[in-house]
Amino acid sequence: NVFFIEEPETHMHPQMQHVFIKYLLRYYKDLDLQGLVTTHSNEIVKATGLNHLRVIRERAAFVSEIFDLAKFKKEVLELSGEDKVILENFYDWFFEVGFSEIIFADRAILYEGDTERLYIRKIITLPAYKSLSEKYISYIQVGGAYAFNYEPLIDFLKIKTLIITDIDYNKGAISEDDILTSKTTNSSINNFYNIAFPKQGDPSIKDLYKWKTEKGTILSDELIYLAFQASDDNYSRTLEEAMLGKHYNVNAFDTKLRSEWCKLRSDDKLKFSIPNNREDEEDSLFSIRDIIQSTTNSKTDFMYSVILTGLSESMLPKYIEEGLIWLMKE
Repeated sequence: NVFFIEEPETHMHPQMQHVFIKYLLRYYKDLDLQGLVTTHSNEIVKATGLNHLRVIRERAAFVSEIFDLAKFKKEVLELSGEDKVILENFYDWFFEVGFSEIIFADRAILYEGDTERLYIRKIITLPAYKSLSEKYISYIQVGGAYAFNYEPLIDFLKIKTLIITDIDYNKGAISEDDILTSKTTNSSINNFYNIAFPKQGDPSIKDLYKWKTEKGTILSDELIYLAFQASDDNYSRTLEEAMLGKHYNVNAFDTKLRSEWCKLRSDDKLKFSIPNNREDEEDSLFSIRDIIQSTTNSKTDFMYSVILTGLSESMLPKYIEEGLIWLMKE
């Protein structure tokens, strides 16, 4: 009445692994068997689901620990003040489609969108980050609104994790004073801030800048580094703004003539859109924010152009660089 299988993925196509483990789970249940399946297959892990998983992770030399993910899920749902159905769906569905490989990871990087994915994977290949390229890194795409939900799993599995997200303050803030008094729409940043500073409410951008410079955005017993733009990232609110701000050494709200932007784009062979001149103006002034808003539908093309022109390292924003340096430390 006990059935053991060792690494069934050997010589098995990924789709067959998925089909096989689904069949195997039904087989165990129908025959009322207990058993153990050992695997290094992400496909099998995805198809198995949290309730059936036990993860063995090395804690020190010759010392390992078993993590019961069924127990983790139960405890998280019991402690949560949120809608338990929504949270349970989050862990079940997103585990299957997105972050199952985290259980194999030495490190994890959480990021927001496709441009971040392209850029981070390129940066990791640079010589400065060789030690990271030698580790198994789990890359997990997650919006700013949901990155906070991963904190319990990161804490449970004790995985050193870099979360890269945008500060996303009010787009209408076009001066330093306006920026400092505005607030972020990124709920994960707000949630992490409220852990670090209980009962203070949602922070202003000035509060977030102070948090980064005075205390550092390292959380969960130094397991999580929360990376977002600060004043030394040229007051940018997104990755693309930060990259252009660094490259051209201007703040996100500083302006240049349209003709200047056209020349810069041509000289650097970067792909970004420039708004048309305003009515009754022969050569209008535009900021980096104007450029990025105009480039909204072609951000992937912009990132490809950065990578293919060899500008990836020189355009690396400070907030990402600092996060990667932290992630390399043992």
